[in-house]
Amino acid sequence: MSDLYSDNRTISSDTDVAYSTSNGSIKDKYFQEFREFDYAIDISDNIIMIQDVIQTGQLFDFVSKVRLLLKINPLSKQITVLLNSGGGDVVETLALIDYIRSLKDSEDIKVNIVCRGMAMSAAALLLTAGTGLRAASKHSKIMVHQLSSFAGGKLGDLKSNARFAEQLEDDCNSIMEQCTNKDKGWWKDNQQNDYFLSAQQALDLGIIDKII
Repeated sequence: MSDLYSDNRTISSDTDVAYSTSNGSIKDKYFQEFREFDYAIDISDNIIMIQDVIQTGQLFDFVSKVRLLLKINPLSKQITVLLNSGGGDVVETLALIDYIRSLKDSEDIKVNIVCRGMAMSAAALLLTAGTGLRAASKHSKIMVHQLSSFAGGKLGDLKSNARFAEQLEDDCNSIMEQCTNKDKGWWKDNQQNDYFLSAQQALDLGIIDKII
């Protein structure tokens, strides 16, 4: 797996894009690679990049990219997510986790998740729920915390939103229990405030499997 996470791409010395304008195939090769990174994928290594906020629409975007990679590499049994996110929509994150788990259950395709930078809040939950290798670079920062809610309106709506938030928090803590070394009660007690973790602390708790 080590080559997969190398920051250096292997490019032969005779394919410098600046001096290859007469060679259409080389131009096409570089154009394809530029387009791949525009869309935050790397076809050759089956990589999908998730950065910034996890928001509504992320699931559709992720499913589309997975389906594309599997059409191009139909024999592949793993996909790697490079993650650098401060969190976002919990419902969307739970949907991503359900889809990632369905890939393993129905097609035996594992999803590796590698944190490069940060995985906080909902992104930490996503990292924890990877079905393949879960890893983080040495100086990555991971943070888990209690679910936040900004509901307003009628008293009845506030109560309804509070019940919904409690349900979401229970779902999140259940996943943390399933995927780490600590039970649901421990996670509930230790997420009252922002709980920042180093890569080593995340490894000790079972959030990740490896520091890279």
